[in-house]
Amino acid sequence: MAFSMKLQHKPNSYKVQRRGDKSKSWSELPQDLINSVLERLDFADSRRAESVCSSWYSAAKRCVAKKQIPWLILLPDEDDKINNHWCKLFNPGEKDKLYKIRDEDVEFANSYCLATYGNWLFMVDYWYNLYLLNIFTHERIDLPPVESQLGTTKLERTLKGWFCISNGHRKRNRKDIKIVSPVFWIDEHTKEYLVLWGFGEWCVAYSKKGDTFWNQIQIPVDYGCSHMVYKDQKLYYLLKDYIGSNGFIKIFDFSGEIPRETFQCGGVPGNISSLDPTGNSWRITNAKLVVTVTGDVLYVENWATLFTSLWSFRVYKVYSSGLFNKYEQVDSLGNEAMVFDLGITVLANDDIVGGFKRNSIYYKTTCRGKNTTQICLFNFETKEMEPLHKFDCSSQEQLARSLWFLPSFKQT
Repeated sequence: MAFSMKLQHKPNSYKVQRRGDKSKSWSELPQDLINSVLERLDFADSRRAESVCSSWYSAAKRCVAKKQIPWLILLPDEDDKINNHWCKLFNPGEKDKLYKIRDEDVEFANSYCLATYGNWLFMVDYWYNLYLLNIFTHERIDLPPVESQLGTTKLERTLKGWFCISNGHRKRNRKDIKIVSPVFWIDEHTKEYLVLWGFGEWCVAYSKKGDTFWNQIQIPVDYGCSHMVYKDQKLYYLLKDYIGSNGFIKIFDFSGEIPRETFQCGGVPGNISSLDPTGNSWRITNAKLVVTVTGDVLYVENWATLFTSLWSFRVYKVYSSGLFNKYEQVDSLGNEAMVFDLGITVLANDDIVGGFKRNSIYYKTTCRGKNTTQICLFNFETKEMEPLHKFDCSSQEQLARSLWFLPSFKQT
């Protein structure tokens, strides 16, 4: 079931007229009663409730924020001309609904969503134009051209539509640009932003509001950008060698005009052949950095079996001890839940229907043979996976283009 949605609500002042009574305002209802009503509403009805009056508007904002869970955004297939300007949003708390949003100025079928932050998407179109897009308000911020690189690595478009990449030591001609682990941050009010993306094995490109170019952080020889997380003015940066057997973690402070490296930890946990001492069917399929609510850095390995759909996780805390940096295996996330694809943890609340469950890892799996996406939860205590929802997609391409985002409905 799909719904089109408009999310711009302004509080009105509706009155309730009772026979024999003076006019009563909805805002005069007891706060506990208002909260009790709003906590039973789904997302769409909660948004509609904001238009009742100012007190309902404030209460609905607080209620939605408490029930915040990650959503999934689905873009149409590249050859889908009918739904070219539409995208779909899936809220796991409302498993029987898909919300549809239309933007006449964006060709979603010819675009990819590279990363998300709150209500904003980091987008790239077929011609490699980069921009930020607010999925609800349709506000768009165009970013500098990919060729505007300020640093050792140079990028030029050739007459054949390919790209020529060079850095003084090597030169490559490629049809596509390899954008690795893009991340960004944006202030909802001032629209200050910082966008970063890994340029394959060449460098990390970044640009701030007001820049007309991309600055660069160079990558050491024989390594490539594997995964990045940006939080609280810090870039957490995982590099791996070409065979994935060795790597290290760096942290850059972006609070000043020029990013400053503040931490480096080498020797990430190696690729152990199996999770159990007798079997060898488990393999590491992915490794990412995750930053917790309190700022701890986690190195997370995603394990899966070769011939089944079983998944598991190993989590290590990265910390300094004197002159040495260490990895300590973590057995619990406490009252937090991990959103693996976003590289963050959030505070969990088991008492809220559809909310995050504590000590759990949320992730998305795809079965390309059956064109299905499955939203799963890994219980850190029981070491078991629990499917939350599975829905059909039109093609493998649509699965590859789906992405988590954390909608922000803060009170203004």
